[in-house]
Order: sequence, then C-alpha cells, then structure tokens
Amino acid sequence: MQKEQVIRIVACSTAALIIPILGQLFVNGWNWGPGDFIFAWVFFNILGLTYTFVTSKVAHPRGKIAAGILVVAVFVFIWVGLATG
Repeated sequence: MQKEQVIRIVACSTAALIIPILGQLFVNGWNWGPGDFIFAWVFFNILGLTYTFVTSKVAHPRGKIAAGILVVAVFVFIWVGLATG
C-alpha cells in the first residue's frame, strides 16, 4: 500500500464526517458526542484500508467488485447494528 493511498483514505474519511458535523449543528435531536465522531472516523479508515489491501491482492475486476460489495455490506451491517441498539 502506498503512502498516497493512505493519505487519500484518511482525507476521504475526514471529509465524510462533514455530514454529521452539519447534522450536529443544524438538526434537532442529532446527538453525536466526540467519541461518536472518533469511532466513525476510525471505522471509515479501517474499511477504506481493508478495501485497498484486499483489492491490491486481487487482479480480476470482478474480484475487486466483489470485495467492494463485501466491504459495503459489512459497513452497513455494523453501522445499522450500532445505530439500532
């Protein structure tokens, strides 16, 4: 994994947190604490790094698509599980 890839993943993870920051500021009932933001940032980075690592080992395009679908499915499964209970 190259340094540029890691920097891009960290930057995208940080940018993705703009949505909950705006929600925190403008939506009543959006109650994220600092720990929630840290968890989301770490979670996004782990998923991004996992996808990058797996796709670097797979040469076939269908394998990369399957890895992307799997990473998104794991993300949704964990995120919904944490959001509901």
